[in-house]
Amino acid sequence: MENFLEILKITLPALFVACTAFFTLKFIGEKELKKQLLDLKYNNRQITTPIRLQAYERLALLLERMKPNTLLLRNQSAGLSSSQYRTILLTTIRNEFDHNLSQQVYVSSALWKAAKNAKEEAEKIINLAAAKTGIDASGNDLAAKILELYIQNKVCPFDDALSLLHHEIKALY
Repeated sequence: MENFLEILKITLPALFVACTAFFTLKFIGEKELKKQLLDLKYNNRQITTPIRLQAYERLALLLERMKPNTLLLRNQSAGLSSSQYRTILLTTIRNEFDHNLSQQVYVSSALWKAAKNAKEEAEKIINLAAAKTGIDASGNDLAAKILELYIQNKVCPFDDALSLLHHEIKALY
């Protein structure tokens, strides 16, 4: 029994020191891992923030270019028939949108959906105006009808998308 007590006197303090060392090293290791993760996130933000800002800029430009009033200014209707002008406008919208498809990676899904809705609304206005002006109309007639429908439209998905874009940027900074 006396030998057992002697072994216990030696073993218990050794176990206590071993447990203390284990938990101390575990705590330090976890703290170091958290620090490395924070450093990694910080470095990733340094890289991705300029890319995200550029995506927001390009998306804002896309939305502005798809607005019917801006679209008509950029694509003149002189000497074109209504159907020719309609084709040019729709092609311009689709090309602009296709050129900026990669921006969806850097913005929220809600913002990208709003941009898609704005594109679809622009196409809808153009197609509706073309249907109302008829085949024999000139490009100028189509342009006037597009502006009329755009102004009459109570809901403006372009402004809604731009507002959401501004909100997201403010949330970042």
